[in-house]
Amino acid sequence: MPRVLVYCPVAPTTPKIYGRTVQSIFGMRWPAPIDVVFGREDAPDPGRAGYLNVLDKYVHAREMALEGGYDALLTIEADMVVPPMALARLSQVQADVAYGLYCSRHGNFPWLAALALHERSAVFLSTARPDLMSRVWGRVIETKGVGLGCTFIWRHVLERIPFRCPDVKVANDWYFALDCITAGFVQKTDCGTVCGHITMKPSPRVIWPTIDDPERHYRYEFLG
Repeated sequence: MPRVLVYCPVAPTTPKIYGRTVQSIFGMRWPAPIDVVFGREDAPDPGRAGYLNVLDKYVHAREMALEGGYDALLTIEADMVVPPMALARLSQVQADVAYGLYCSRHGNFPWLAALALHERSAVFLSTARPDLMSRVWGRVIETKGVGLGCTFIWRHVLERIPFRCPDVKVANDWYFALDCITAGFVQKTDCGTVCGHITMKPSPRVIWPTIDDPERHYRYEFLG
């Protein structure tokens, strides 16, 4: 059984982390104690791009995982709702990096399961190949990433690939996926590890991937 560090970077804004996220992290089922670290950011530099503040936290997470002798790092972001079997399932995926399935909060909420990934563009499964969604639902598929909302990264990947953000217009998770492609690491998405993505706009809700709606690939869970 791998020794895993679970890392959750909290937000500089309010709320810094959602209660549903905390509950889901500590609700994960694993046959051993789980080490969980919340990456605090009390006073981000107001003159610095937000993506660089986020990068600092992931750089620290990587250092802790490597220096602490962990076999893997599981990243869960502060606005995610992960299923109880997230860690168990992702650790069993035959890949160098394994992603849970969730929707972006931007645009038309595509599933963050990229069939192709480039410096400034991506081809997402749910928008480019909606005909495949029912076939892959519940299964593990090879993808190009992307995202660190619920992502399992083995140690040998961390040893070779540092987190970076050379262009503040794109977050470090995008460059991480690109670097994995360049290094030849296999990335897969477990479409059975279905995660919710919390948003406050236009009202409090959780965005969930779905194949049950014939008109769109996501559904809302409205929060009171």
